[in-house]
Amino acid sequence: MTHPSDDDRTHVEITGFRDPDGGAAERDAEALARIGGYRLIELLGQGGMGSVWLAEQLEPVRRKVALKLIHGSALDGLGRALFEVERQMLAQMAHPCIAQVFDAGSTDDGRPWFAMEWVPGQPVTDHAEAQGLDTAARLRLFIRICQGVQHAHERGIIHRDLKPANVLVCTVDGEPLPKIIDFGVATSVSDQGGQHRANSSDRAGTRAYMSPEQYTDDVRRIDTRSDVYALGVMLFELLTGARPPSTADRDALDTFHTALGRGAASRIDGAATPVEALTAARGLDRELRCILARALAPAREQRYPSAAELARDLERQLAGDVVEAVPPTRRYRWSKFVRRNRLALGVGSLVLAALVGGLALALWGLVQAQAERDRAQLAAARAEQTADFVVRMLDSIDPAYASGADTALMRRVLDDAALRAENELADQPDILAEIALTIGSAYLAIGADTEATEHIERAERLAADRGDLERLALRAARQRIALAVRLGEGEQALSRARALVEHTDALGPADELLRLEARSMLAHALQHVGDPDAAESVIVDVIETAAGADDPAIVDLRLEAMRTLAQLHSDRMQLERAHAVYAQMLDELAGRDDPAARIQRLWTLNDHAVVFLREQRYAEAEPLLRETLASQRELFGDEHPMTLAAVSNLAGSLRQQGRPDEALPFYRETLDGFLDLYGERHSRSLIARHNLGNCLLDLGRPDESAALHREALVLGREELPDNDFVLGMFELGLGKSELARGNPAAAVPLLESAEARIAAAAGADHYRADEARDRLAQARAAIEHDRG
Repeated sequence: MTHPSDDDRTHVEITGFRDPDGGAAERDAEALARIGGYRLIELLGQGGMGSVWLAEQLEPVRRKVALKLIHGSALDGLGRALFEVERQMLAQMAHPCIAQVFDAGSTDDGRPWFAMEWVPGQPVTDHAEAQGLDTAARLRLFIRICQGVQHAHERGIIHRDLKPANVLVCTVDGEPLPKIIDFGVATSVSDQGGQHRANSSDRAGTRAYMSPEQYTDDVRRIDTRSDVYALGVMLFELLTGARPPSTADRDALDTFHTALGRGAASRIDGAATPVEALTAARGLDRELRCILARALAPAREQRYPSAAELARDLERQLAGDVVEAVPPTRRYRWSKFVRRNRLALGVGSLVLAALVGGLALALWGLVQAQAERDRAQLAAARAEQTADFVVRMLDSIDPAYASGADTALMRRVLDDAALRAENELADQPDILAEIALTIGSAYLAIGADTEATEHIERAERLAADRGDLERLALRAARQRIALAVRLGEGEQALSRARALVEHTDALGPADELLRLEARSMLAHALQHVGDPDAAESVIVDVIETAAGADDPAIVDLRLEAMRTLAQLHSDRMQLERAHAVYAQMLDELAGRDDPAARIQRLWTLNDHAVVFLREQRYAEAEPLLRETLASQRELFGDEHPMTLAAVSNLAGSLRQQGRPDEALPFYRETLDGFLDLYGERHSRSLIARHNLGNCLLDLGRPDESAALHREALVLGREELPDNDFVLGMFELGLGKSELARGNPAAAVPLLESAEARIAAAAGADHYRADEARDRLAQARAAIEHDRG
């Protein structure tokens, strides 16, 4: 909602290394002792694409990070664009087994960098040896690695360089925790930028973990199963201390795989026999050899379809259940049944009963296991196809459009993705629904509301009446409410929000986040239809319910709910209460440096500045607004609604400080931007028109200001008939313009109505009501003077 008092709050809904360059890192150290808020400490590694440094973050918190700096020569226009896209993808990951990305940017000479969590641990194989871990402990540690990789795959990210050196184990609360690092941003950029994969495939330890399709540079065949292959190599090394044959020696690899697949590790004669690897494999039991054979299959279609499936088979092995990789012979399944039911089968008089009952239970368990496997494989296939679609979509970016990597490029990427999704996924509505929602949400994030509406509504239609897509439908409904609010469709937003709350209230306790999101959107809709008391009651309940939650998504939702509460206080001129909530939010955000927290801080600064504007503390608002605007231009571009909100608020701060000449270009930018986004009848466009009129009036151009004020009032009476405060402000503006033009008689009825409306909405002692009374007295005095 925008607010014309003080010219708007205008808040909006909203790897191993080598150094072929012979000293590039040393030159970096000399030229870039400090990058942004980071001080380089020690070179951790370097390669043809860049270098990784141990660095100290200096502000806003002090901590050590791993900072990866890309060589400028390695990034052409397309490379830079893909680096930006991948940076955004990496920032989406939040998993305890993945090193978190904290920050990213570019040096003064334009070289991209990103800072991530520094993990002071050992490679997973070194950790296992140093701690003397048994096989079960090693498998439990490896299962967690698979879960981290699956998390990345479900977000469309393929690591491409999984190996022990990129999985470091640290100790958290006395327990070992693996952390996956180096998601190959530079490698991906190099591949997409046109350099041949062989140029980077000879990095220390990398070739040994490459899948056959990755080694042969068959880029279009690289998918999540390439990472599954690398996991298989890592698991073999973790269990045996040896590595399988490299994909460079395909004959040896085929021989090794054949031996593992037969469930026996006997030596096979022939020149290509991998003696060392087969000898190491003899120490493994049959189930583990079969698991490894499936993970290491040279043909990708024979591998596990996902990292999650590999982890599940290892969990079955640990639990003594039937392992899917083992050929399903009757003897094997019977042996598993006997082991699980050893006690019952050992009781002589109950042998027959136990055998019959046990077989019945075993058969039922097999049916259940088959159904569970089918569901898991379906989910894995969906995730894999989604990831594959994202990768192929990024591959299609035209270099001619890549320079700059700004919002225009992101629009082109999304436009291409939407077209490809329609053509390639038409016969797979479940995957198309997920892609449509992802694309729609991305359009919403960059301010493309028309396109966002189209794709979010498509996701809703595709998910309708499908039980397996119920949660996707609810997520789409939430985004549709946010769109309705942004587009000024308050009653529609309120109706949708009430339906969403009713639906989510019927869900189970596992869906607490969905329920809280629905109630938060209901409060948001109530706020925008002018029912602040009802909105406050709902949002306070959300804040109290979310208090103390550990789920990061619920933590972020609570902060967003607090911002809504502060806005409600501000709208009702309860400014001290608003200050207190915003101050609490900024304190909580000060201890975080993740992307979600940085965006939340920008919104909070903008809204907090509006409270200063409403207190007529314009000079105190200005630095907050300048900081907000600079960051929003960088993050969102010049045409995003969030950016335009900050532009408008900064203009108001400057004008109210007596600097209308500085404010004028900001007011014009705001009006032009909102007209392009929403058209002339949207509330934001009307308020921007009114505010520009105020600035022109201050510059002594009352004829121009009167025209703008009149247009805002005429359209406002049609579009906002129940908003007394906004209409009162529009009448006040036109009344002042008419008075300045020498038309006091025309000004009097406008100012009388303005005083009454503003007093009814904000109280008779509101300073804008006082201003209307003062101007009304001036108009009446002018009329009396003319009569005299």
